[in-house]
Amino acid sequence: MEALRIKCTSIGVYEHALTRGKVYEVVDEDENKFRILGDHGRRVWISKYNFVSIEESVLIMKTWQFDDDIDKYELIEVTITFDDDSKRWCVITTPQKIVEYFDNELMNPPGINMKHLIIMKTTRAEDVEKMLKHLDNQNELIEVTKPLLEG
Repeated sequence: MEALRIKCTSIGVYEHALTRGKVYEVVDEDENKFRILGDHGRRVWISKYNFVSIEESVLIMKTWQFDDDIDKYELIEVTITFDDDSKRWCVITTPQKIVEYFDNELMNPPGINMKHLIIMKTTRAEDVEKMLKHLDNQNELIEVTKPLLEG
């Protein structure tokens, strides 16, 4: 009998043992967990929540880019390209840039509500890259971005 194979959708706290999008062979399972051979070469029990069947697609971030000048704008749009060439976008900012945004007397409406807003410590490319990869590895990047409708 062929062993069950599963695909990782979220690495959770298992960064040492899992790679998002990778297929793993199940060594054992119980009601809530699979036991697999992790990337670190050891067998580990991991929640079934972190996996899907190998037939399901798992979008993985390929590249990203700033769409705005990070020194000119408080709310900076970012485009993310996934391994299937689909694109999504979000807005990033910092606490300091939010203060600057709210200091504008012409701001209307006098508030902000964005499900696709990521608040960063800095807008340095290395920090943005690290945050986007973290969200991608946790299977949260799709949730905090919107589809980019090119036209």
